[in-house]
Amino acid sequence: MPPFFKRSRPRREPTPTAGRQSWVDLKEERTTFRLMAQEEGEAPKRPCVLIVRGSFDALGGAERELLQLVRAVDRRWDVVLATLDLPPPAKELLGDANVHLCTPEQHVVWPTGARAELTAAASKHAETVWSNVRIPWDRIDAVHLSVCKGTLEILPLIPGHLSVHYHCLEPPRWLYEDVLHRRLDGRPKRPLWLTRLIFTTQRRRDRRLVKALLNRPGSAISGNSMWIQRRLKSVYGLASDPTKENGEPPLRDGAGRPLEATHLMHVIDIDAWPVEAGASERTDLADAPTLPEPYVMTVGRVSHVKGTWATLRSLSGTGLGLVHVGGGDADDQAALHAEAKRLKIPLVCMPRLSQPGLVGLVRNAHAVVSHAHQEPFGLTPIEAMAVGTPALMVDEGGFQCTMAGVESGRLLRRDDERAWKQAYEDAKNPDLRRAWAEVGRPYVEENFTLPVQIAALERMMGF
Repeated sequence: MPPFFKRSRPRREPTPTAGRQSWVDLKEERTTFRLMAQEEGEAPKRPCVLIVRGSFDALGGAERELLQLVRAVDRRWDVVLATLDLPPPAKELLGDANVHLCTPEQHVVWPTGARAELTAAASKHAETVWSNVRIPWDRIDAVHLSVCKGTLEILPLIPGHLSVHYHCLEPPRWLYEDVLHRRLDGRPKRPLWLTRLIFTTQRRRDRRLVKALLNRPGSAISGNSMWIQRRLKSVYGLASDPTKENGEPPLRDGAGRPLEATHLMHVIDIDAWPVEAGASERTDLADAPTLPEPYVMTVGRVSHVKGTWATLRSLSGTGLGLVHVGGGDADDQAALHAEAKRLKIPLVCMPRLSQPGLVGLVRNAHAVVSHAHQEPFGLTPIEAMAVGTPALMVDEGGFQCTMAGVESGRLLRRDDERAWKQAYEDAKNPDLRRAWAEVGRPYVEENFTLPVQIAALERMMGF
């Protein structure tokens, strides 16, 4: 067990002295909060929360997870969603949620190129655009920021009396790590000293904005796992208490400013991962490429940071094929196919899938696998456990946080080829698969569902 996981407390039944439940009932009637009353004796009201994310253009796991939160809190909060970039596919995922949208009048074109990186042009542009976005500040009770290009740049506009929670899913990795600046096979795209130099101005701006956040009374900064809580310590110099619980607010100084980082974990919509396979899982995959049999599955953009190359090579000699979901650069996908052909490993890169199609793919996989480098959180093992598929993950980063509390797969050292081969073999054992499946879904339901996340976030924001 990793040292920082020693903070895990044994599971216990709620006690009267705890004074707080760890989940909320999303099926109850529309909720009000007595803490939101402005004056003594005033009737309770629903809090109005401004949720901010600079862009939803990538529409990856972080964006989808935030949009599912917006849909889920409809009965509990009034939501104002502010973003500089909300493409139609992202807007569709809001469904019929009652959300007040705040976006620029014109489509935002982000500065790109070497000069833009050197001068932090995208950050400066975001600051300018935010100043022209109309936001109903008089309605807002609290602000929830989701880390992304262009998010923190709204900070100077937020009135000083509002509490601000910054969900820093990860300190921007392109600024503080080299894993995004490497080619698919791990070779640097350019000399790493030059990469560090190019992003100097952006790092300074990021640290300055975080410092401004931490100087605000009532603010908080959290990672999406205990691993990222520790990263916030190493990047921004914040204290990190290893006994901190999910959603537990930070200790504060006399002025109400945070003295430490904390964490708020990601979750899945458990209803979107049913126990029994539905007919749509099969029909939605009817036009997909023919799958190898048997296959393991990996999720995330074809890249070094997601460990796609290492996952493919770990399958050599196992008789297993690889199904990849998540897209990627055309050159990187071509290189991956060439390596698969050289190693005689069947490889299929899937197109964009519907939710039932994705669930069907995971459900029928031999295992879900990842060699991602220091993954901040890692939803993939949770999704796998939800439908009874073994999760075989590299023993690093957020995977240690999501998997250390349950025996529903394996955490494996990156360089232990023998252990990976044995894990692939063990995943064929029907008795072991059954045992993993029996404990996996209950673990997910207890710890990684929307009611758990919303309770933790309301605790963090003091509702």
